[in-house]
Amino acid sequence: MVQVVNSNSFKGISPIDLMEATYQASGNFQIRAFFEAKDEILKAGKFSENQFYRILDAMVDAETERKLILERLKDKNPLFLEEIVKEIKDFPADNIIRDVIYLKEQGYVQEHVEVKTKMVVKKIKGEEKEVEVKEYFYRYQAKEQPIEHYFEPVTIVFNAGVCCQCGWCSSICPVNAIELTADTLEVDNDTCMKCGLCFSVCPRSFSIDQAYKSIKKLDKSLTWSDKIGAYINTYTATTTKDEIKEVRQDGGIVTSILEYLLKNKLVDAIVAVKHSKDIWRPEPIIIDDIKDLYETGGTKYANSPSLNIISDAKKYDKIAFVGVPCMMKAIEKGVLFPSGLPFFNNIKYKIGLFCMESFPYSEIIKLTKDKFDKEIDQLTKMNIDKGKFIINLKSGEELSVDLKEVQSYARDNCHFCEDLTSDYADISVGSIGSQAGFSSVITRTKDGDKLFNKVVKAGLIETKSLKEVKPGQGLLERIAGVKRNKCKAIELHSK
Repeated sequence: MVQVVNSNSFKGISPIDLMEATYQASGNFQIRAFFEAKDEILKAGKFSENQFYRILDAMVDAETERKLILERLKDKNPLFLEEIVKEIKDFPADNIIRDVIYLKEQGYVQEHVEVKTKMVVKKIKGEEKEVEVKEYFYRYQAKEQPIEHYFEPVTIVFNAGVCCQCGWCSSICPVNAIELTADTLEVDNDTCMKCGLCFSVCPRSFSIDQAYKSIKKLDKSLTWSDKIGAYINTYTATTTKDEIKEVRQDGGIVTSILEYLLKNKLVDAIVAVKHSKDIWRPEPIIIDDIKDLYETGGTKYANSPSLNIISDAKKYDKIAFVGVPCMMKAIEKGVLFPSGLPFFNNIKYKIGLFCMESFPYSEIIKLTKDKFDKEIDQLTKMNIDKGKFIINLKSGEELSVDLKEVQSYARDNCHFCEDLTSDYADISVGSIGSQAGFSSVITRTKDGDKLFNKVVKAGLIETKSLKEVKPGQGLLERIAGVKRNKCKAIELHSK
C-alpha cells in the first residue's frame, strides 16, 4: 500500500525524494496494521470510514515526513534538537522535534545523554550550603544500522507496575481490545490488531519531556520553569459565586471556568468526575447541563480512569476535559503521535489539576480507619495542606495527620510521575501557593490565558498575581521541584 500524501505538507521536496519516502513509510508496521484491520475497525464502530481514512492519511503523512528527516540526519554528528531545527528547513520546527523523538523510539535515532555537574549555593533550612547539581544534555544522531522497534500493547506498561490507569489507551484502541478500570488493565489478544497505537499515546511508555521542553522554548511568549514547565501567567484566585463556594475544594476556580464554558456555549460538554454511589469513589462523567455541574465540585483523592469515556463524548463538537497530570500528558501524546493529529479533535480545553499522588479507593477507606479511626461515610471533605492530610467530618470536626504518615497508602505507580502542576494543560489549578479559600492558577497556552481572563472579566473570579502573595509561586515551584527530584525512572522490558 502506497498512500498519496498531502502535497501541501511537502512543498519544496523533490518528487523523487517524496515518492521514495512515501514508499518507505508505507512499510511502517503501525500503518500496515491499521490499514489491514480496516474491516475490524469499522465493525467496532469507534471510527467512521471518513475518520478511518483521516487517521490513516495523517499517519502516512507523518511517517513520510519522518523518513525525509531521517535522511537529512544521516552522516551528521550528534545534534541538540535546537540545532536540528536550524539544520532542517523543510518542515515546521515543532514537527521536526516531534519526529526526532519518535524516530528514536522507532529505533532509527540514537539519543546521547551527557551529564555535567556543578556546585551551587542553596539555602537549606535557613542555612546556605554548597550542593552538587547535575545538568543533562541531550543530542540525537541517525543510527548507521537501525533496527525498527515494534511497539507492544500497553500490557507491558501495566505489568511493569507503572500504568497510571488514565484510560486513554482504552478510548483510542480502534478495535476495543482494551478494558481498563481504576485498578486493572486487560488486552484481548484475539481482538488486538498489534498496531502499537496504545503504546504510542501512553503517558508512561516513553518520555516526551525533551520534545515538550524544546517546543515550548521556541515560543518566546512563554516563560520557562524547570519546575512547573512553560506558562504565560500565574495567579491566585477565588470564585465570587456563593453556590460554588458551597461545593468548592479551595478557590472554586475549575467549577467557575466550567460554568462559564457551558453558559456561553464555548463547549457542548465537560468530562470530569463526580462521587459514585460508593461515597468518595470517583466516577468519570460527561456533563452537558449546568444544573449537573456542581456534582463535580471538590477533590476526590482516589484515582479515576477519566479518559476511558472520551470516546463516548465524540458526539459533542466541543468538550472540555478536567484531569490530573498523567491525563494531560496522555492527550498531548495522542496529538503528537503517531500522526500529528488528535484522535479526538473535539477536546477544546484541557483543565489540569495539581497532583502529588492519588490513592486506590480501598486504601482511602483503610487510611481513614487506620489514621483517624473513622468510617469513610463520616467524611465531608479531604484536603492536603501545609504538609498535612486533613479530613472534615459531618460532625464539624477537623482532623489531620502529617502527610508522611499517609504516603504508604498512595498508589506506587504515582511515584513514576514527575509532574505536579499539569504541565500539558491549557490551564492548571491547585491549592499549593495560595491561602485558604483561594486556588493557584497557571495559564499555559494562548487559548487558556484568554479563557481565564474572560472568566475574570465576567466577574466570576477574583484574582491577583501568584508572585505577589504568600506563600506564592516560590512555594509552588519548590514543591514541584521536590516531586521532579523524587520521580522514579520507568523501565519497561519485553517478554
